[in-house]
Amino acid sequence: MQLDLLKENGEDSKTLTVSEYIDHINQLVSLETVLVEGEVSNFRDIPGRNFCYFDIKDDKVSAKCFQGFWHSKKVDFLNGTTIKVLGHPNLQRNGSLVIDVREVFLLGEGELMRAYLKLKEELQKEGLFDENMKKELPLFPKTVGLIAGKKSSAYHDVIAELSERWGGADIFFHSSKVQGPSAKNEIISAIRRFNQKMPVDVLIVARGGGSMEDLQAFDSEDVVREIFASKIPIISAIGHEDHWTLSDFVSDVRAKTPTKAAQVAVPDRNEIFQRLDYFSERTSSILDHMVKEKSSKLVNLETILVSNFERIFQERKVALDDFQRSASVQLKKLIQEKTSTLENFENLLKALNPKNVLRRGYGIVEKNGKRIVNLSQVEPGDEVKTVLHDGSFTGKIQKVIR
Repeated sequence: MQLDLLKENGEDSKTLTVSEYIDHINQLVSLETVLVEGEVSNFRDIPGRNFCYFDIKDDKVSAKCFQGFWHSKKVDFLNGTTIKVLGHPNLQRNGSLVIDVREVFLLGEGELMRAYLKLKEELQKEGLFDENMKKELPLFPKTVGLIAGKKSSAYHDVIAELSERWGGADIFFHSSKVQGPSAKNEIISAIRRFNQKMPVDVLIVARGGGSMEDLQAFDSEDVVREIFASKIPIISAIGHEDHWTLSDFVSDVRAKTPTKAAQVAVPDRNEIFQRLDYFSERTSSILDHMVKEKSSKLVNLETILVSNFERIFQERKVALDDFQRSASVQLKKLIQEKTSTLENFENLLKALNPKNVLRRGYGIVEKNGKRIVNLSQVEPGDEVKTVLHDGSFTGKIQKVIR
């Protein structure tokens, strides 16, 4: 009766199954993109699966959300966090209306701080920040790795300070974004590359500071775990004095600025030279004092021996002979030890001598009498001078490859 009534009114449309109905609804709304703000509740991260479920609610209603590829797009949040989700409406087979989430945005540093503190507590309980897990930095590194933004101030500060303080270490640079959605994965990739393909003595991860939102990559759990897993000692130089990122806590050494990181990574050659001069002068002074002291004692003994009887003279003479032999052995041993120390200092000075570096096939490139340390100092057509260990030659820049 009712079907006949529908036909009479011209409403004889195709009959849909429930599955076809749901597919039809999803086709209608699939092109609709929504941006919804609310508070997270009922968060569920399925162990071993790359997706999660949660609800987003306001003071009246709640909406179900589903996010695929959760671990690769992970933005840390917890129940009670206020977020915005970008996605598409989707009608599930069970009749539930769900937001198929593409992106999650934390709102404000307050929410970031909540997520930060929660993750920090979890990682701290695991022992990732323990002092006994940190690796020691080498005293005289031959190779230094640097991860920073390409042509960033952090990059220039580290390179300039390393060259000024030490100059004998080879520097290997790997550019990486340090802010934005792709920064986390690029930082992780750079750390892995150094560990697997370019093992250096020490690695600096640098950036020039920023807000808590700007530094989210360095508060990422994945970055923290990659730093912890690194076989190379890592110095963090995020450049934010007030806020310690989680990367700062897990790194082997934390420096306040990129410049400070370079100062921690390598010693100051001028200070080394001063110490060598001090040790040399101190050794000479000790030897002179010992010789004068022994000479004075010998003179006193001779005076006593002359003023006493022959028996006492003979006894003292025997004792003097023994003492002279012992003193000679001690002096020879001391002189040998100090000579060995001076030879070690001499070898270290030779290693630090720029000319010795040139004899290994390296050259110093100069322009107008100034040393070239980066490509920004030269342009095609510039005349440059290359200094080798046995002379120099001049040339003209044909092409600059950056």
